[in-house]
Amino acid sequence: MTRKSAARRFWKVLNPLARPLAGFLPWWVLLETTGRRTGKRRLTPLANGPFDGQVALLIAVHGDDSAFAHNIAADPHVRLKRRGRWHAGTASLIEPDAQTLQRFSRYARSGIRTFGDAPKIVRIQFGNGEAT
Repeated sequence: MTRKSAARRFWKVLNPLARPLAGFLPWWVLLETTGRRTGKRRLTPLANGPFDGQVALLIAVHGDDSAFAHNIAADPHVRLKRRGRWHAGTASLIEPDAQTLQRFSRYARSGIRTFGDAPKIVRIQFGNGEAT
């Protein structure tokens, strides 16, 4: 079993357990994308990252290979549930750099060391910073 397939199996088990808590607990957020083939709502729990009301940063440990990254490429309009509130925005994937990664908590960065495979930063730009 490769590292990537082991990580995918791990997330298949963990994500359904984390999904109800993500968006409420301070260390997780819930990213909502639209399925690129089905058009259905897709919810992915991720480690919380820097958030200033206008921009949020998250780590995609599998980079462009993440299912939600494919969904973002097809439709960049997303919602982010953070601390119980939904925020609508437009997402893009950017290359990580050391300075940006230092803005994340040790917990968020641990995903890169543990499961990381060509990680990317998900940058979400919010329209006006208001919850939807």
